[in-house]
Amino acid sequence: MANLPFELREFFHLTFLRHLSYGLTGCAYAVNGGACMRFFHKSPRLSENIKIDVLDQIESETLQKTVGIILESTALFSHLATQGILEVAAMQSKQTTKTQSWTVTLQLPEASLQTQIELNHRLDEIPYETGIPNPEILSRYKSIPFAAQFYNSNQMVEQKIEALAAARQGTVRDLFDLHHLIVGSKVDLVKPVNGIGKKEWESAIEKIKKFSFKSFVEQVRPYLTEEQAATYGDTPGFNRMKSETTDKLLEYYRPRVRKKQSKKNTQTLSDPPQPILQT
Repeated sequence: MANLPFELREFFHLTFLRHLSYGLTGCAYAVNGGACMRFFHKSPRLSENIKIDVLDQIESETLQKTVGIILESTALFSHLATQGILEVAAMQSKQTTKTQSWTVTLQLPEASLQTQIELNHRLDEIPYETGIPNPEILSRYKSIPFAAQFYNSNQMVEQKIEALAAARQGTVRDLFDLHHLIVGSKVDLVKPVNGIGKKEWESAIEKIKKFSFKSFVEQVRPYLTEEQAATYGDTPGFNRMKSETTDKLLEYYRPRVRKKQSKKNTQTLSDPPQPILQT
């Protein structure tokens, strides 16, 4: 394996998700973040943790019990043992009505790895889709296919643009994911961006321009395979990714703004003249 620590974490995430999907049958949830990008949108970026949104109708106590049973189950451990994981130790790191998380330690023959499970309760409806994780990943770990719920590509594009537009959010990882979606996977921007305003567009584009190659090396490259890391192994490669992303965003954004401005001007010209006041 090219990146053993992260791939063993990924194997754990995949195995845990399979068991959780059985435990949450009939419930509204969606895999989010890097795990969603990796398992359902063929991202080359490995993820250190797994994040899942759940509808708030699922009680915290029920979810806590369900996850606890999975993490202590013989079935989970038996599957993990096939990749050399000797022991799983889980500790509840946060349990509130909004967020529930567990820190999980994977014990290997000569080392240990940590990862985190994070479940976030959502009040609004979760617009999930149901599908099978990437067959290539399933085959790599000799995992049987299973169905799970996740956010589709349009929803992930919207999330990434909104994160980049937010003043205190948005990292170079969001840029990498957005580039993968709209440039690599050619996701059409029409559907996911209807609710994104002019200010958000401009803020997202400006933040992308400010990202440095150093931040990419620190935040993204360690999570890539050797082959993928070489693709963005220098400043020109990183700058190309930035320009391709902003070009794609502007390709849709500029005509949209011109159309709105033209409509506004037309409405102004069509307004009836105001009468001149007589004194």
